[in-house]
Amino acid sequence: MAACLHAAGITWRLAGSAGRLVLGGSVRPGDVDVEVAGCDAIAAANALGLPTPGLTRGGGWSSHRSEGILDGVTVDLSAGLEVRGPGGVLRADDAATVGARLGSGWVQVVAPGESVARAVVAGDVAREQRARADLPADAAVALAYAESRIAAAASAAR
Repeated sequence: MAACLHAAGITWRLAGSAGRLVLGGSVRPGDVDVEVAGCDAIAAANALGLPTPGLTRGGGWSSHRSEGILDGVTVDLSAGLEVRGPGGVLRADDAATVGARLGSGWVQVVAPGESVARAVVAGDVAREQRARADLPADAAVALAYAESRIAAAASAAR
């Protein structure tokens, strides 16, 4: 997957439970969540051999998404992800990333705490509780990051 996206010149980041696993979490991912900029939606899907992304909306979340199987693993591609809710507006393209070793290379992973920020902005208490439970051992750093993203989301909504 990484090689396909790199060959296509697409900047991407690993998200969701697969990202948390790479950062040392104890989760068992059911799929691999990949995020790209909105302008890269079609190119990323083509590079991965996925169907053309379609706009999906629900619960304050919107993105162009595509899903498919790559080497026996379900890949969930999100492009231009945006969360709008009582907490404001949060764009995934603005999320910080953390470099993490994966095999013999490195990948960019959505920063710990981003899932908390997204849930708070969306007003999704159940998702927020799950996200907080999945935080790394150094949760204080992740929560400080989440607080800064939540503040930015509130500011963006004004």
